[in-house]
Amino acid sequence: MKLPREQISNHVAEILETLIVKGSGLFPGVKPNAAEIVERVNTLTYYQLRLGEPLDFFDPRLDLEVLDKAAKEQTRKSQVVAVTAGVGTGFFGLPGLAVDLPVLVANTVGLVRRHALTYGFTTIEDSSNDPTPLLLALGASVGADMVIDRVGIKVGEKVGLELGTKFVEKYLVTRISEQFAARIVTSWLPRLVPLIGTATVAALDTVFLTLTGRQSMRYFRKRHLDVRHFIAATNLEREKWKAIATSAARTPPGAAPLPPAPVPSSEDS
Repeated sequence: MKLPREQISNHVAEILETLIVKGSGLFPGVKPNAAEIVERVNTLTYYQLRLGEPLDFFDPRLDLEVLDKAAKEQTRKSQVVAVTAGVGTGFFGLPGLAVDLPVLVANTVGLVRRHALTYGFTTIEDSSNDPTPLLLALGASVGADMVIDRVGIKVGEKVGLELGTKFVEKYLVTRISEQFAARIVTSWLPRLVPLIGTATVAALDTVFLTLTGRQSMRYFRKRHLDVRHFIAATNLEREKWKAIATSAARTPPGAAPLPPAPVPSSEDS
């Protein structure tokens, strides 16, 4: 039996466009609560720094391991949702994928958005009219190589386009959907035997969220460190932190996310 990967990819693309382009109101749990994340980080630090917003997470006094712990907790919560959905829809075999897939995609998008806030990046939540930051992060998280090696940007450059255009947006959605489909296509096989597939589908969905969460953490953690290092090297004032964080979030993986720190001249010493 030939597995209709293209069909899955097209379905994922439709869901992504609904979530990212048209809004996430139809899928509960996708939109993160920044206040809850800040509260959790404050709890983990015993309120020693009294952090007020995600941007405060770039404070050099904050141990990065605290953010790592909070991000892992976010992943575990998404895994619970995946298990619940996988068990419920796996029982119905192949038709259950129609229900499971939107939940899995929405769960993944929500996890990436929570990780962004957990590492101090508010750009995705602030960029309601520009899905580029979310698409770049989602592409890196699901391992879409065509996204993270800047091919998408090169395509845009060839036709005189920049990030944020509808053409590049469509290109990124397509590539992410293809990789999404490649990862989950194996879950079709267990669904052919419903009684066996129930536990197996839940496990596969959980593994998918585990891998995605790990790559999402790696993506935002690297950018968080880039921002911290830039702030430290330039003695950047806090009111300028957000602009630097925004620049980092809108830069494709593999490219230099921030301008080089200025080298002090001999006159300054």
